[in-house]
Amino acid sequence: MDSCDVEGVEPLLPEIWISRVQTVATSLSDEGLDKGSLERILRLAYHLCLLAPKAFQIKTLNGDTEACLEALLSAHQFDCAATLLLGSSPELEIHRSNKGAMVSVRLFRGGAIGKAVASTAAQALLSAIMECLIMEYELNQAIQTYPLTDDTPHKSRSGSRR
Repeated sequence: MDSCDVEGVEPLLPEIWISRVQTVATSLSDEGLDKGSLERILRLAYHLCLLAPKAFQIKTLNGDTEACLEALLSAHQFDCAATLLLGSSPELEIHRSNKGAMVSVRLFRGGAIGKAVASTAAQALLSAIMECLIMEYELNQAIQTYPLTDDTPHKSRSGSRR
């Protein structure tokens, strides 16, 4: 993802950032979230995305989207507010149960897959976004630990061929 366009915002250290993302993800697992709690979590998740380390920043987040987020939150349009955190061009599937009691979301973004089921679309979508961020972080850590490429020359391990 490309970096966001918010001047003067220093990203958090990756370890601090991911622990906050995990805290948000855990908070979203509560089925009894009221509107006030969901509003606070949406706002916190937005700000965490603004403070994301460079590798995880969302290009579309800027001062204009923050004003839009606040307007959507004030109007209790939580589903729309959650979509601001999608960034550009995610693959997204949303299914509502036949009785409309539960919403399931599958999100494909940045090589990660986030899946969630919740009583509201906003909560399911935000949970899937947090799951994607956690997975992207873990993938990034794995690539740093076990690089896909290595600049050191390799010797053939096979014996001589006569």
